Amino acid sequence: MRATTGAKDTTMTAAFMSLTNPGNTDIKLTSATSPVAGVVQLHEIASKDGKMIMQEKPGGITVPATSHTHLSPGGDHIMLMGLKQPLKPGDEVPLTLTFSDNTTHDLTVPVKPFTEEQEHYHPATK
Repeated sequence: MRATTGAKDTTMTAAFMSLTNPGNTDIKLTSATSPVAGVVQLHEIASKDGKMIMQEKPGGITVPATSHTHLSPGGDHIMLMGLKQPLKPGDEVPLTLTFSDNTTHDLTVPVKPFTEEQEHYHPATK
């Protein structure tokens, strides 16, 4: 998870990770929650009117059977908005992931230093 220290907008951050599916059928990450954020959404980077924008990903994020998917800057990721506290490198954040097979996974996600990869990382305004 990105630290908010040094970020232009300290009210939001993103979590990145690899998700592995050892099962024989595809599953989807359908939602996530965290007590440090008012809203947690699954996001994607998409092209709209010739521009790259960040938006909520409809239908969730697929994790293929017997494979994995990466949540990364510039791709699918978990967006935490309305943060209730600043996040600094070294902090740990509770995050619960819910999947289409009705399983949940409670994680403790480390907070890493902030680096601004791309300007279009911030959400598009509607």
